[in-house]
Amino acid sequence: MADDKDYFNFDDDPDFIVDFDTDSSASESEKPSESSPERPRKSDGSREPSRSSGSVRSRSHKNSKKKKKKKGKRSKKKNGFQPNLHLIFLGIAVLLIVFAIVRIVIWNMGEDSSYDPTADTSQYDTEPLDYIQPLLPEQLEGHEDDGETSILVFGNSPFSDNQGSDGLAQLISDQAGATVYDAAFPGSYVSMKNSEYQESYPQDALSLYMVAASFCNQNFDLLDHAVNNTSAGSEEASTSLAALKAADPEKIDMLVIMYDISDYIDERPLYDDNNDKSLITYQGALNAALSLVQETYPYIRIVVLTNTYGDFTDESGNLVVGGTTDLGNGTLVDYLLREVDAAMANGITVIDNYYGTVNEDQKDEYLTDGYHLNQAGRERVAQRFVQTLGLQKE
Repeated sequence: MADDKDYFNFDDDPDFIVDFDTDSSASESEKPSESSPERPRKSDGSREPSRSSGSVRSRSHKNSKKKKKKKGKRSKKKNGFQPNLHLIFLGIAVLLIVFAIVRIVIWNMGEDSSYDPTADTSQYDTEPLDYIQPLLPEQLEGHEDDGETSILVFGNSPFSDNQGSDGLAQLISDQAGATVYDAAFPGSYVSMKNSEYQESYPQDALSLYMVAASFCNQNFDLLDHAVNNTSAGSEEASTSLAALKAADPEKIDMLVIMYDISDYIDERPLYDDNNDKSLITYQGALNAALSLVQETYPYIRIVVLTNTYGDFTDESGNLVVGGTTDLGNGTLVDYLLREVDAAMANGITVIDNYYGTVNEDQKDEYLTDGYHLNQAGRERVAQRFVQTLGLQKE
């Protein structure tokens, strides 16, 4: 038993070290064999250290180094080249910043636009709502042209304020080389006050539709009564009625219609959704008059001249700006648009004087009291009318 005790006493032999921390995958041949020869004893009874145990440690130590080397090689192969994402993002950010700086520098440099701050650009401030529509061949079919240009005029103050040599009708006549019949009645309206003519308000007989109906029917009894029994029974009204009677429908080539802003001032209704020819509405009366003349005399070219810009002073002394003030049925621009719509709906030429001839910025130069044309204003309207339609005499 003492021997067995000495056999397992490793403290007496410090050189006897067995490395048990070897790779578990080592082959069986590398492990100590149970049948290894018994170690010789020393003189004191202890045994000699086994060479095989030293070799076990040596081999285990070598295998461990090999595995570390292999592991290191595998780690290098596995890692390879690892890109740094932070550097990539930093590079992209730098490129974006440089690109932005270059674009800002180029934008600040700009380019020559040839802009002249002193140039007059008033003609480009707004776009006129002109609509030019010549007559169709079938409308002229059966009509014999006498070789002379004859123009009939319907309206109020733009034509009736001055019927002499400086009047709008005469200016058009001079520039176009045409015979002009001025049948514009002062103080008249596009629309009627009442849906049917009433003796109590004979002024309605001078409205656009009633004048057009008198011309188309060649019956002037109602107009005679109105001129003789109303405030419109002035010398100008009588002159206009005489011109209307003198105009031969067979020789009239063009009908020109121009009214001021009286319908807007008098707060006449703009339109009726249920009746597009309602005579008590601005657009309805236009529709009714235009279609009546077209049906009766299809060979007469109709041209609508819109009102110019306008404002006025009300009974309280307040300035009413037509372009922005709604008196109950819309602003003056709404009346303008309804007039343009009526003309276009009937295939009729319309020349926009509100934006294209006398606008708000020009009112002091061409208007007297905010909406009546002065001499310069009449000349401007006549010139634009003749030039737009190409009626200049040779």
